[in-house]
Amino acid sequence: MKEMKLDLSEIATTIGKSYHYEIKEGCADYEDLRCTEPITGSVDFTNTGRMIVARGSLSTTVELECSRCLERLTMSVDVKIDEQLPISSLQALIAGHEEELPEEEMEPLFENNVFDLSEFIRQMVLVQVPIKPLCSEACLGLCPTCGRNLNDGPCDCPVNVEASPFAALADILKDEGKRGEE
Repeated sequence: MKEMKLDLSEIATTIGKSYHYEIKEGCADYEDLRCTEPITGSVDFTNTGRMIVARGSLSTTVELECSRCLERLTMSVDVKIDEQLPISSLQALIAGHEEELPEEEMEPLFENNVFDLSEFIRQMVLVQVPIKPLCSEACLGLCPTCGRNLNDGPCDCPVNVEASPFAALADILKDEGKRGEE
């Protein structure tokens, strides 16, 4: 995906001014995200006086890896956009000097009235992706011994009860059973 930077200076200087932007970009390939369909949607930017409000939506399909079996899966992502961007030049004028905004009030994607739409889209899509994606809720994952995908059928590895975290409970139950017999 090409880098999209929008100059919103004209909107920032005119209260009530709006700008409509249609998003139709090719698949994005980031280190942490891979889209399989173009990113489409729209965003409306409006100057409210102190902020530029960005509202809209976008959608795409991303390719993920199941956190249990490591198989590839695709997931549709729909994002609702509702963000407020501080107008730095206006805030400096209100304060009566050209001093920078405090760091906690600055928007790193919106500097000098230029908005980094590419990074914003990446972040918005990434937030919608589950931390541990699953191909299905019933996914059995991989055998911890041989690594076989258990969704394809059982493996021939012996079940090691001793390795189970519940093995200690089984020993306690055996000891309780022996005491009851005495």
